[in-house]
Amino acid sequence: MSEAKYEMSINLNVLNHLGLKLYSNVPAVLSEVVANSWDADAENVDIEIKSDQITITDNGHGMTEADINKKYLMVGYERRKREPKQTHRYKRPVMGRKGIGKLSLFSIAAIVEVQTVKDERKNGFVMSAQKIEAQIRKQDGSTY
Repeated sequence: MSEAKYEMSINLNVLNHLGLKLYSNVPAVLSEVVANSWDADAENVDIEIKSDQITITDNGHGMTEADINKKYLMVGYERRKREPKQTHRYKRPVMGRKGIGKLSLFSIAAIVEVQTVKDERKNGFVMSAQKIEAQIRKQDGSTY
């Protein structure tokens, strides 16, 4: 068998086009977040908007560390292909489609903090648009 001549690759700059700068208004971004809460079988979603901070809290099923790494933080995770097309508890049709909604947050925020609880275990992380953009520049050598 011969060695492959061609290899597809993807540049991190695709993150700019698919999410970091995809949305231009707060309501569109908030609808993405509420869709994530819907998919997590949340009954309640609270959105608090202050001049310099938006806090979104829901009572969905939460995420384990593995869920965060293998699903939430995997850009392009296709839940509909890998999991049931309905939510576990309420049998709602899953809204998430392309696995990029989480990137929409960077259209309105420089820092995104996620805190979650599942099976009484707390997990959380912080994402920085500045650090993501630095990785993009580092990879392809372009400037913004």
